Amino acid sequence: MRRLVVGVLAALFGLVVLAPSLPAGSKHATGRLAQARYVALGYDLGDRFLSERQAIVDSDRVTPEDRRALEVIRELLEDWDRYVIVDRPDQAELLVVVRKGRRMVLGGGLPVGPVGGGQVGRTGPSFRGEVSSAADMLSIYESNGGQPGTLLWRETRANGLSGSPPLLFEGFKSAVERVPKRR
Repeated sequence: MRRLVVGVLAALFGLVVLAPSLPAGSKHATGRLAQARYVALGYDLGDRFLSERQAIVDSDRVTPEDRRALEVIRELLEDWDRYVIVDRPDQAELLVVVRKGRRMVLGGGLPVGPVGGGQVGRTGPSFRGEVSSAADMLSIYESNGGQPGTLLWRETRANGLSGSPPLLFEGFKSAVERVPKRR
């Protein structure tokens, strides 16, 4: 029984984490990409979406590589002039989400409580760990009140958010531009 459970978990892990690119090719998905006008940018943290705006406050969850990748995607979207980038995800139709590849990220520290005053700070060490795919990822979601809704397009590729222009952005742009224009 234990082997069966381990086998099923390994298969699910392979489908979710190691799956090749996942461009959603349905007419609804590509049509939605072509019709949308307002987009918000953010980061895929593995366990949640963090908007570009939220990352200002919750900056310890975003790596410098992720920040640089999102900055490049922002510049390319502005140059393309197809979408309007909004600061608040709840005002967007689409969420453009990046994640730089990494094998493992570990972080930790010892919190320091306040001195004097009788207040008690957090006790014990803090630690966070993360294991992820080594491939870069660009995902486009339908916005659901500012949170990721339906996945419309996704592609992963080693170093896909590097280069000039990044191959993942070029793949997304190509998918949108292949949609026939409405008359």
